[in-house]
Amino acid sequence: MNMAIDRIAVQAVIYSGVLAPEEITARLGLQPTNVAVKGLKYGSETGTPVNVPRHMWRLSSEPNVEASNFGKHLDWLLSKLLPVRNELSAIRNSGVVNFHMICVVWTSGTSAHIGISRDQMDALVCLGFDLQLEFSDYGDDG
Repeated sequence: MNMAIDRIAVQAVIYSGVLAPEEITARLGLQPTNVAVKGLKYGSETGTPVNVPRHMWRLSSEPNVEASNFGKHLDWLLSKLLPVRNELSAIRNSGVVNFHMICVVWTSGTSAHIGISRDQMDALVCLGFDLQLEFSDYGDDG
């Protein structure tokens, strides 16, 4: 069995039709990796109109953790979110947001697996994020 994890991203994503990304940033005191503001946007190169249906705030481990170890990526993100869990809870309890923890593992082998420790699972439950795991195969072409 050939297992090669080439790239990992663990991302906290908050979607809202009401709370703008700058409001989420201010309430959490965390700078996101990227945001999207809802409304009609135009492609910078094509000018094609695109309707962004909701605001999005994302904090990703990928530009901050170089290891190809899933646990290290998850630990980095949890270290940012656990100190602001009360603020996250207040935002979640407002009822105008959806929280997601999106974990993407890119491989070039025939299989891959990850492990999540009990402490990490407890932290995810404490934060109230829905967990989404994605595995993507680069195949033999890399």
